[in-house]
Amino acid sequence: MVTAKTLQLNIDNMTSDGQGVARLGRDVYFVPGALPGEQVTVRLDGRRKKVWMTRLVSIEQPAADRVIPDCPHYQRCGGCDLQHLAYPAQVNFKQQRVEREFSRQGLVVPEWAPPITAEPWGYRRKARLGVRFSKDKQRNFLGFREAASEHLTNIDRCPVLPALPALDWMRWRDGISTLQGRDRITQIEVVAADNALALVFRILKPLSLADQQSLCSLAESLSADSSLQLWLNPGRDEPSVCIFPQQPVELVHFVDEQPLKMQLSDFFQVNGPVNRAMVQQALAWLQPQKEDVIWDLFSGHGNFSMPLARRCQHVSAVEVQADMVSSLQRQAESLALSLHAIEADLSNSGVLAHLPAPDKVLLDPPRAGAAALMQELNARKVSQVLYVSCDAATLARDLSTLAAAGYQIEKAGIMDMFPQTHHVETMVLLSYRDKRRG
Repeated sequence: MVTAKTLQLNIDNMTSDGQGVARLGRDVYFVPGALPGEQVTVRLDGRRKKVWMTRLVSIEQPAADRVIPDCPHYQRCGGCDLQHLAYPAQVNFKQQRVEREFSRQGLVVPEWAPPITAEPWGYRRKARLGVRFSKDKQRNFLGFREAASEHLTNIDRCPVLPALPALDWMRWRDGISTLQGRDRITQIEVVAADNALALVFRILKPLSLADQQSLCSLAESLSADSSLQLWLNPGRDEPSVCIFPQQPVELVHFVDEQPLKMQLSDFFQVNGPVNRAMVQQALAWLQPQKEDVIWDLFSGHGNFSMPLARRCQHVSAVEVQADMVSSLQRQAESLALSLHAIEADLSNSGVLAHLPAPDKVLLDPPRAGAAALMQELNARKVSQVLYVSCDAATLARDLSTLAAAGYQIEKAGIMDMFPQTHHVETMVLLSYRDKRRG
């Protein structure tokens, strides 16, 4: 079979998701785990869309930037994909990736800010691990899914999660395996706030009181140097219930030297130090003034809008998730901040037509971008737009639309929110220039 064939290839590039790229004649090969400048032996794994998929067999000539991954689970776990690349080279790869996407759209950046980085390990404040009971093997698996697979990789510790005793996954796996309802737990979600650590167990059916007490006993033994909370989530839009401790503290994380309240279901940036630096850069670039009218679109629980509201009197924070909107409004009122939280689906055009014209707009959309908002921004001719994005391709697409309508890029910069992975955040500041006035 052709899939059993091995080839020796020279890697000359990398894809946007961090796979090595090689060319042999007219054929193109994607090689996960390979780096530019390397000579490798691969096994063919089928052809898709005129590109050969391969599996790395051996590295005959390693690149200068290759390092030994710190995580023993790296070869199997699908959580990280760049641990084999030295960290400075990871940042450089991400910078080049964003510049390449901009170039494809004909976008010119007059000024690139230095990349925002922080400690590349132990940074991840939110993660979801899978739990599965195997009837055949009569044991539980706990970990992340393998790359391109539904199988779980058992992990003992994860080096991109905080180094806390409570995140000893071997202990949790062993503890779950003793439960009567060991087949009822499907996931464990980590929520690491600045004042506590919450573990949310997603369950298919209620656990017995004895099983709950066993989990609480394990939690107590692991919570020596961290304020650990244990929650059960039954799914089906039902609220989570805290089983340890009896009176959990409200979760918060600090942004702009201010505690922002967090709900377990909230979206928040997973890298605390990079997020704090990102918010400060956004404030420095946008320079909010007291009388400015500012829209914060895709506002979440207030990561940008709360700091903005401390500096100006007219902030409209727009978010689709109702519980985040109500939480943000309550918190703003408790701090006497002039902020109006609005529930609206920003994937639909026209939902902002009733709002007063903004002087400045900040938007931080999901991976799909903000195509539905481009017409609104073009019509409003906003003096300044700050676009924060987690996807370089959709960002470049949206920026191209704005540029065609008269917006100009002033500066841009990347933020390495997800070290050891190919993901990258980008911030771009635009100003409106009426083409008729030059």
